[in-house]
Amino acid sequence: MKKENFDFMVKYYGDARIKKLIMAQAKNYTYCFGTGKTLVERGWTFPVKEVEISRLEELLNDYLDIFFPTRTKEDDDFYILWDIEYFNRENPGYIFNRENQKKIFEWMAPTLDLVEDTLKSYGIKYLIDVTMSGIHVWSKISTDSEAYEEFSKEGFMLPSLKAKYSQVVPTDVKRIKVVPVSLGNAFSTAGKIMEYFTHTLIKENKKINPFKIPVTISDTPQYGEHYSYSGVSSDLTHYAHPIYMRGIRAFCSLHQKTIINGYEDMGPAIDIIKLPGMSYNDALDIMWDVNKAISFYVKNFSKKTIKVPESNEGWLKALKSYTKSSLRKSHKLWEKASVSKPVNLDFNNSLIKDIFDQSKANPALLTPGNLQTIAEHFNDTGSLLATKKVFSIIAKDYYLNKSLGWYNPAHYTGINWEKYDAETAADFWGRIYWSLKTSKLGRSKDWQKRYRSF
Repeated sequence: MKKENFDFMVKYYGDARIKKLIMAQAKNYTYCFGTGKTLVERGWTFPVKEVEISRLEELLNDYLDIFFPTRTKEDDDFYILWDIEYFNRENPGYIFNRENQKKIFEWMAPTLDLVEDTLKSYGIKYLIDVTMSGIHVWSKISTDSEAYEEFSKEGFMLPSLKAKYSQVVPTDVKRIKVVPVSLGNAFSTAGKIMEYFTHTLIKENKKINPFKIPVTISDTPQYGEHYSYSGVSSDLTHYAHPIYMRGIRAFCSLHQKTIINGYEDMGPAIDIIKLPGMSYNDALDIMWDVNKAISFYVKNFSKKTIKVPESNEGWLKALKSYTKSSLRKSHKLWEKASVSKPVNLDFNNSLIKDIFDQSKANPALLTPGNLQTIAEHFNDTGSLLATKKVFSIIAKDYYLNKSLGWYNPAHYTGINWEKYDAETAADFWGRIYWSLKTSKLGRSKDWQKRYRSF
């Protein structure tokens, strides 16, 4: 690691106020984890260190990016998170240039304004954390509120996920207590509302964004006329998996995607909370300068901790809007469809054959862009039942097929379906992209003209 990068990290986490702000967040959790260049330099194949919350200082002393779990210690707060970021499948390294980063945030600015407008339209209070490539939107409801009760009623879980939630694994800090059905259902509902918001974002962005950069769901290139292989991702992956497997970067954490990916000259960054009156350019200017970042947090949080605003009424209003929507009707149709019924499946399309090729299925069937292709193909050539049946096949015949090597236990890499839930993940992506297609928000008819496999 370059000396100036190491010095940057030492100075930042060496500041008492920064350390105090991070430690204050930790009170709400039972464990934490971190990733960073120091672990890479020690030879860690999978550079993620997970520890009990009492050992958080170890992660700070290792100068790691800090993450906390989505689930809180006492389950008294229920966090609702929205991850919006730029992606580029053709040139993933495009973001790792400061001038490019400024261009990207200029392209995204109208979309990010729409994100805030959507939340404000329901009276939702929120906090925005500006990252290197986008934003994390934080909000929460209380688990003793009417909003949480209604979220729990609206949720939907498959039996396989319910079974995992009922298990206790004493050796796993993520699973030392069961996940209540109410919490699992509420998490499901939060994902549906994020999907509902994303549909709004896609439609409104097409109307107002002068740069014509598309909004997609979870890094899926649209192969359109503009930004064929890149776009603004409303990343809903957070809601595709069990709540105990999900976490998010802590406020005022280091951000080392640059140096981990080999862009040492760009240096590490620091996530910046967007305060009222701040522009995204203001945040970008601060995040690369350790002295400005420390001064920012000391000035604005010297006498207070960072608190995510509670917004019970706002989220209840959003839920009520969702329950009246056509998207909710689509969700109900999907949930009621039975995969046990016989249905004809057309695998003749060359793109589909390639994705399901056993030698390519891992990672092809984990790639959101391919999952969108599958959902749209079977919607066009078959039906709802055909689409849902195919995603059930993905779960049972592929994700649960250990011979395809989804997880490497020696190196802790890949996806361990014993912890995650294969049926829930496949069902989630099928529903997401089938609903997108039926809402007429999927790819254009001529997308295959610009298609390129990555």
